[in-house]
Amino acid sequence: MTTKILTKEELWCSVMGGAALATGGGGAAPSYEMFCQAVDPVFNAGLKPKLMDVKDLPDDSDVLVPIGIGGGILREERERYGPPIRFGPYMDIAFKEMERVFPLSKWSEKPTADWRAAALKRLKELKGEDKYSAYFAGELGPGVYRQALEGAREEIPLLDADGTGARAVPELSFICFNVKHIAATPVVITTSWGDLLVCEKYLSWQRLEDLTRAIAIASGGSNSTLMSFKGKDLKEASIQGTISLAINVGKAIQAAVKSGDSPVDKIVEVTKGYKIFEGEVVAYTSEGKWAFNWGNAWIKGAGDFEGKLFRFWFKNENQISWLDGEPYVTCPDPFTIIDAKTGEGLSNFRAEAWTPGRKVAVVGVKAADIWRTKRGLSIYNPRHFGFDIKYKPIEKMMEK
Repeated sequence: MTTKILTKEELWCSVMGGAALATGGGGAAPSYEMFCQAVDPVFNAGLKPKLMDVKDLPDDSDVLVPIGIGGGILREERERYGPPIRFGPYMDIAFKEMERVFPLSKWSEKPTADWRAAALKRLKELKGEDKYSAYFAGELGPGVYRQALEGAREEIPLLDADGTGARAVPELSFICFNVKHIAATPVVITTSWGDLLVCEKYLSWQRLEDLTRAIAIASGGSNSTLMSFKGKDLKEASIQGTISLAINVGKAIQAAVKSGDSPVDKIVEVTKGYKIFEGEVVAYTSEGKWAFNWGNAWIKGAGDFEGKLFRFWFKNENQISWLDGEPYVTCPDPFTIIDAKTGEGLSNFRAEAWTPGRKVAVVGVKAADIWRTKRGLSIYNPRHFGFDIKYKPIEKMMEK
């Protein structure tokens, strides 16, 4: 069985590489200090985060897939439901505010910091599962290291794969299981208010997305959705080697910064991608609604792109771009905005990163092959978001 023990340095590289690949989503990368606060206790306890090849999974093994749902909500929704409880010094204040607006019953239970554990217990009960063989990342992003840490605590590995193809996505429907007609039932959903819900049947992956999103809206903007799959499902529907890719991208960024080389060039080299634009940030807009972050950004060209203007639109993650007003690289091909000096992948969940004048480049790569199939493109394409734009593969766009 091919299982590798991950070092602290490799986990940090997964953060950097994950941010560079995540198309502006999958959450925001932590600072190194915050990363150390999460990682050091695991290593100090002698626990070992591990990475495992999907091909080594037994077909009948059970694999856990935790997925975070959420983004921004409207002011009216925030005033009604309040922000999600953040466990810490302000948790009691948040809960008292909820009780002031919506008086609780005598049987109401105040949630605890381990509210997600209830979902795991319930999922095991419903599916008759006892011990999970591994964790699996539904999407790739800067926070995948957390699953490696959870795996270390439970003495199971993180699989070297993800469900979307070395990128993050805004909707549950954009997962490879959907392309392969594989369902996840039942699904257990929990909120930070302590709610526990079971979805035993749903019409489609898009319908599941809509249901979980509605729960997120009524929960301050987010929820935790938990599901599991068999090893044979992951062999059929996962994109393999992507965690290793993120680590290698992170290593390349660090090496470039240390040597004074261009981290952007190294990202392009490791991903076999393209530098589709470079310049400086001009403007950035963002708003929260329907448990998503939506917005646009504009980048003024420099170098080979002097005099040109790049615009992109995002729904949590970057989806559509235009070059001088004409459709350019679009989903499902992923593209991420990278800081030209540090190699940091800019997150749409961190508005302060988009300072006007910041020097950036845009790196795009080919979508995983599964998204270029007839069914893949019928699920994930610009028209899904309301844009009357026909998808054109990134390599064709670069021939211009």
